[in-house]
Amino acid sequence: MQTMNRPVIRDATEADAWAVLALFSALHQFNATLDARFALADEWEKVLHDHLSHIRTAGHGITLIAWNDVTPVGLIMMDGHMDSPLFRHRRWAELLALYVTPAQQGDGVADELLCRGITWARGRGYVRVQLYVTSSNMRAKRFYARQGFVPVQEIWRRELGHTDVEPPDDVMCLAAYEHGHDLLSAHPHHLIIDDPHEETR
Repeated sequence: MQTMNRPVIRDATEADAWAVLALFSALHQFNATLDARFALADEWEKVLHDHLSHIRTAGHGITLIAWNDVTPVGLIMMDGHMDSPLFRHRRWAELLALYVTPAQQGDGVADELLCRGITWARGRGYVRVQLYVTSSNMRAKRFYARQGFVPVQEIWRRELGHTDVEPPDDVMCLAAYEHGHDLLSAHPHHLIIDDPHEETR
């Protein structure tokens, strides 16, 4: 569907938190129709708000909103990711969220949002962008393929059924992971390490 006015894309400010929450919620409501495991937790608004506050302070992420006049119609969230020290290639830019409202889809808004995100990633030295996409989301897969993305891994799942037993918690891990900076895969932002020259996150 084509619209008369071209949306304006700009950095999300603290005052735009309501728009980020609304678009992020719409994205994951859609994702949950594809896979019920993507349903957001009860406290998701606080988690997202804390994440947005953190990346504004730390500067290792970007959140952009596309506006049609005063209506938010598109969102991209990208963040710097650091993997475990087990791996040689540890850093990449993670595409956390990309969403365009149905009325605005087909207008090139997603293309422009992604272009801005990739420009941000290149400007900060990242040599790759990675993302998750649900296997049944064919529209998204076609979009990312047109943008030059290729699948490199698959997540396979086997449901084990209902159980009354709760998996055990590691209190030390929970305390560290609570302060993770990657919204999708929380990793400790500050680690206590022996080597003062080793990277922290």
